[in-house]
Amino acid sequence: MAANVQQGGNLLDVLKKKMRQTKEEMEKYKDECEEFHKKLQNEVMRREEAESEVAALNRRIQLLEEDLERSEERLASATAKLSEASAAADESERIRKALENRTNMEDDRVAILEAQLAQAKLIAEEADKKYEEVHTIRSIGRIARKVLENRALADEERMDALENQLKEARFMAEEADKKYDEVQTLDIT
Repeated sequence: MAANVQQGGNLLDVLKKKMRQTKEEMEKYKDECEEFHKKLQNEVMRREEAESEVAALNRRIQLLEEDLERSEERLASATAKLSEASAAADESERIRKALENRTNMEDDRVAILEAQLAQAKLIAEEADKKYEEVHTIRSIGRIARKVLENRALADEERMDALENQLKEARFMAEEADKKYDEVQTLDIT
């Protein structure tokens, strides 16, 4: 029995040793379990943070997409306005060119009219000179006519006087002829 007791003591020692080892392993596994539990909690927290970050990013993506849609709408509106403004600018440019052409034509017409005006002024000056000459000539003509009228009147008066003298001379000549005839008749007898 003593062998049994000794064997039983050895067995007990082996069992105690095994229990200590199991206890140490259990402590070790418990520590590892706690460490894994902490790691798991950390991972869960990291996962939750990542999920909340993903949710925030998703929300941000959604906001950015909405902002993109609004931006695209504003871009479409701005593009339409730009197209209208471009068409208006093209129309304004066309009108500007037409007005510029019209202005150039009017400038040419003004130049022609200015040349015609200068020519008309020269013609008017020449006409004024001719008018002055004609007026002077008319004045001279009036004076000459009056002089000639006066001369004609004087000549008519002189002619009347000469006609009267001629009549008197004829009358005297006839009287002289009659007296001569009488004198000759008296001399013959």
